[in-house]
Amino acid sequence: MGDVTTAEEYRLLGFTEADREAAEAYEADPAAVEKLAAQLRPLLGAFAGEDELDMPDDPRVSVATFLKLLPEIRRYHQQRGVSDEVSWATLADLGQQLDVHRRTHGEYGLETHWWMTIHWAGAIYALGRLQFLLHQVPAGSPVPGTEPGEWVIGVHIPETGPLTPEAVDDSFAQAREFFPRVFPEYPVKTATLGSWLLDPYLLDNLPQDSNTVRFGRRFTPYGVPEDSQDSAIFFTFRTHGLDRLDELPQDTRLQRLVVRRIKEGGTWQNAFGYLRL
Repeated sequence: MGDVTTAEEYRLLGFTEADREAAEAYEADPAAVEKLAAQLRPLLGAFAGEDELDMPDDPRVSVATFLKLLPEIRRYHQQRGVSDEVSWATLADLGQQLDVHRRTHGEYGLETHWWMTIHWAGAIYALGRLQFLLHQVPAGSPVPGTEPGEWVIGVHIPETGPLTPEAVDDSFAQAREFFPRVFPEYPVKTATLGSWLLDPYLLDNLPQDSNTVRFGRRFTPYGVPEDSQDSAIFFTFRTHGLDRLDELPQDTRLQRLVVRRIKEGGTWQNAFGYLRL
């Protein structure tokens, strides 16, 4: 593979036709691309934590950088023994995030370009329904039963379908095999999750046999929840702000619950949980 992204690579990266055409048409400043690439290259495989990156003002530059560095992250995956299936499934979050941006804002762009740097650092992997981010427990954010600096996998939930118990079981089964094999020097025994899906109000007010509640109940709560009204709005409706609540769809129990709580003066929160692998 050279610097020119092929049609097949765009497909494997999950680009829609509209976003592929926009990416091909966009002429990024080579100096801006190289500035970000020079920051990302040392992070590949370094598991350096949450480095402060000087991200471009225009996220389209970030997309161009990710495409430029595609051969390097693919080579890293291959050297680590990551299958092509898992490699492309992981990197296809780029196309998914571009699609979310287009549905949210109506144009080509990548609001979450900072998030995608984790993928291009080789720290996160899509294993079935879930994504798992390999990182160390921060000293300032302890997880019960772990030591500061211990390796854990953070669970992330892409917008790729229902959270059926079978799909979730399969993802955790894959994770239990994948990380000891691919990263034996970073032993993990705990998975963590920080999400509005763990908000106790949500878990108490949806049907207890729903996929969302059954997923959330897997995790043992810890820490103090943090207010995050926008998370509930954005991840449920793919929009920001509270000025159009009456215009939001009310087709599902979740949609109705999100809006009703806000109208009643409540605040959605991100909560934290862990489980043993």
